[in-house]
Amino acid sequence: MSSANLPARRDGTIKAARLAGGAARRLLSLRACAAFLAVLAACPPGRSADWPTHRANPQRTGSLDDKPAPAAPKVRWAYRSQEHFIASPVVGAGQRGKVLYVSGLGPFNTPLFHCLSLGPGAPGEVLWTKTTPYVKRPMVCAPAVVDGLVVFGDGMHQTDGAALYCLRADNGRAVWQYPVPGKLVHLEGSPTVAHDRVFIGAGDAGVLCVALKRAVLDGREIDFAALDAHLAKRWAQLLAKYEQDKQKDPEFAIPPSDEALPKAAPKLIWQQGKKAWHVDAPVLVAGDRVLVASSYLDHEKVGKRSLLCLRAGDGKLLWDAPLKINPWAGPTLAGGLVLVGSSSIRFDCKGIPQAKGEVVAVDLATGQARWRRDVPGGVLSPAAVRNDTAFFTATDGRIRAWQASTGQPKWAYQAGAAFFAGCALAGGMVYAADLRGVVHAVRQADGTKAWSLNLGTHAAVQLPGMAFSSPIVHDGELYVATCNLAGPHAEQPCAVVCLSEKAASLSGAAAQITVDKSARSVIVPCRIAPRKLPTLKEIYPLEVVATYPAPRGQKAHETVVIFEVKPSEVHKAMESFGLKPGTPARGEGPPPTGPLVTISMELLSVTGKRLVIPIENVMVDRRTGRPLPPLQWHFTGSAMRQPDPDKDERVYGADLSGTLISLFPVTDETIFQANLSMRDGNLLKLEVNKNVLPEEGTPVRLIIKPKSRRWWEIRTQRTPVRHE
Repeated sequence: MSSANLPARRDGTIKAARLAGGAARRLLSLRACAAFLAVLAACPPGRSADWPTHRANPQRTGSLDDKPAPAAPKVRWAYRSQEHFIASPVVGAGQRGKVLYVSGLGPFNTPLFHCLSLGPGAPGEVLWTKTTPYVKRPMVCAPAVVDGLVVFGDGMHQTDGAALYCLRADNGRAVWQYPVPGKLVHLEGSPTVAHDRVFIGAGDAGVLCVALKRAVLDGREIDFAALDAHLAKRWAQLLAKYEQDKQKDPEFAIPPSDEALPKAAPKLIWQQGKKAWHVDAPVLVAGDRVLVASSYLDHEKVGKRSLLCLRAGDGKLLWDAPLKINPWAGPTLAGGLVLVGSSSIRFDCKGIPQAKGEVVAVDLATGQARWRRDVPGGVLSPAAVRNDTAFFTATDGRIRAWQASTGQPKWAYQAGAAFFAGCALAGGMVYAADLRGVVHAVRQADGTKAWSLNLGTHAAVQLPGMAFSSPIVHDGELYVATCNLAGPHAEQPCAVVCLSEKAASLSGAAAQITVDKSARSVIVPCRIAPRKLPTLKEIYPLEVVATYPAPRGQKAHETVVIFEVKPSEVHKAMESFGLKPGTPARGEGPPPTGPLVTISMELLSVTGKRLVIPIENVMVDRRTGRPLPPLQWHFTGSAMRQPDPDKDERVYGADLSGTLISLFPVTDETIFQANLSMRDGNLLKLEVNKNVLPEEGTPVRLIIKPKSRRWWEIRTQRTPVRHE
């Protein structure tokens, strides 16, 4: 990137007294800050479900209520996916109780923002998701949650241009978005919401401050209540039109999306540091001050290595503290000090052996460094502070505890693997997850180990992965997410895991298929799909058997089960048995071709026995209540697609739409198709067989096998139910 048009950088430290407007103004500012901190400290733990800033609070503890995780944790549930989870999870409250917000990187860097249920019925269930085309760019940003609103940004270091989004926390409906164009512009660091304003770093765009509940729509300023009513009315109109389209031509009716809603933008209050700073770390708001960690990009020759203090009201620079190493970790508040961790590398595993770091303590009032200490490893996540102790991790594999006021070491715990993720503090414990996917629980008092748990080898997870994001602790449960963008398990499935004192729930097998060569079978882990999506008014007849969850799955409102594996992996597994795919059908064209297979579902009966039943038995005709007769299932393989018309790159279509098994030829982006035609689809109105299937969200498995013609002849005579 060229830096020819960048303004000249400031040199030296600007005196705090001159910038603050004199001693009297500075004293007033400090009193305001002290008052804010006193109010914060007086709030009883757990009083609010709000998560207004990175790691929950200015001390970056990763906990709202200070309740420790269990002394002997169990895996309560695991959400498994092909996504990579770089940002920390965040807790909140939704329509069905406590929820968890998680952002991930899907296939082809697709942005995915999930709201997962933490309720007793189906913990880990996806309640709603935001993805393309509404969210435009990859996401590595943890959200802020305040007053029933969720705020987050998109973009990462490899992308240009970004946007800040605000959604309703209960249903994910769009409220406003703020585009931020420009090269090296990305919103990677979590936003902070304070004083009814949103503060966020935007890469080369510096720091933004926008109004949370004041927006501009069609050139006019509008408050939140009026905007929310306007959007609700428009959404109702879009749903009504969709219902009309379903009546006219159900095959081509398209459910409404946020893209069709009016585009409101929040009112910009101020922007500071554009093309002078590079801000990727989360900002910190302490009273009427905003602390900003800016980095210098050596390759692009842009930015500035500094910890900067701005006035929250208007963005005016109050002081500038130069740094030796890039402050990727961002600032943490420790009483009257601001601690900032630095690293010579970013989240790059290859650079770990050469990584160097530093922790600097800066006076909040003056910007003068109180102490600074080198670290034999990069510090990539912010320190967490409790009382006068700062806890932080480094790439040398240690968790350290230092006295926050002096920088004197108290203890160090050796984990045996490097850390990118930081610490969570709760109930006298320190929790951290390393790059092997091992979660460590260490006592705050002396650094002794309480327990550790390897997510990759744990029987209820079995997904090796690295922890890039810091864990959080809430209501006695610990949440940690993994990432496989690089490393020994690159591009393998990842997980969001809940550690609890409660017994593990039926969370299903790992998000990967099982290939049994001896039995010539492919086993696909699934969950019983919801038959009514919250965005739709009615339940539509089944058209497919298995697809991705909503909204990624194009047929997620008309399916029996949902899954998280790549359909192309199932295709490769079938080819390993010597099968060659045929051709999928579409519409009224020629019927599907390809080798015949059998498809069964494995589930648990009410008595706890394993049942394996033909897939036709899990569906009934709405009019007669009878199961389907035996069908012919063809291994058709999927049509290929070119998602970007400007790039000569074709991808496996079913990996995009998510359809694995199709009943009718409604799509050629599928792996298996039945011998039913579109004419049959007009006659058959299929529903799930509630006498056979367990409740929504229950884990089940699909078993797919090649079969001979003789097997088909026997099966058409009787349809067995097999007990195992």
